[in-house]
Amino acid sequence: MKNQIMVKKTALALMLILNMVGYSQYKWDTEAKKKNEIHRRDSTSWDQRLFKMDLEFFEEQKVPGGIFPVPKYNLVGERSFVGLGFNGNFKGLAINNKRFLYNCFYAKKNKFNKTFIKNIEQDVFFIIAISTDFIDTQKFSHYRSQISSRNHPNYLAKGYYKTKKNTIDFNAFISADRDAYAIINERIFDLSIGKMIVIVPQKDGSLRSMQIEIPLLSIEKTKEYVEKMLREDTDLINFYSCKGCI
Repeated sequence: MKNQIMVKKTALALMLILNMVGYSQYKWDTEAKKKNEIHRRDSTSWDQRLFKMDLEFFEEQKVPGGIFPVPKYNLVGERSFVGLGFNGNFKGLAINNKRFLYNCFYAKKNKFNKTFIKNIEQDVFFIIAISTDFIDTQKFSHYRSQISSRNHPNYLAKGYYKTKKNTIDFNAFISADRDAYAIINERIFDLSIGKMIVIVPQKDGSLRSMQIEIPLLSIEKTKEYVEKMLREDTDLINFYSCKGCI
């Protein structure tokens, strides 16, 4: 009888610990999403340090709109957030008489994505490349790139590229259950069919896009792959070499 009581107490204690730590074994299922929504409303769940930092940034930068407080990252899993990043070519890459910029956005391996990325240390979820006729070598005003963890364990990439005629805005995200989409100047891309998007602005001010499947690679290997595609892939070269392409 005493053993049964001890087992029940141990099981109850374990359940309480799991509830305090996070959701359900690092699975981004319906239960986890509903709990996250509650934490978003509950001020006792917010990360006050991040909230203060974000408020100060938006005030200093005079960013339009507003910011949301975010729940503590550990609420979705202890030490489940590791880091984010991006890398690419921002000064202009000369290839086949064209100039390209590109950026690769990634999340570091964590307890949510490690099952999907195996032995790779970065989860590269979105790549944007653009042919351009404008690069500001002084202030680098021709582009902006950001990646945000504020929706952890979902991640958001955003930014823009400028040509002489256009501004190409982009937003892209990946969720912990591997849904991934990008929106580029109001066109929606399902990244499950290709996480690399090539944008080719036209001389008449319009845009063209090509979506490409990229294998699972580290960030450095991804950069090499992107540049190799731009240099050598026949279909891609024909796509960006049209008469009306800048």
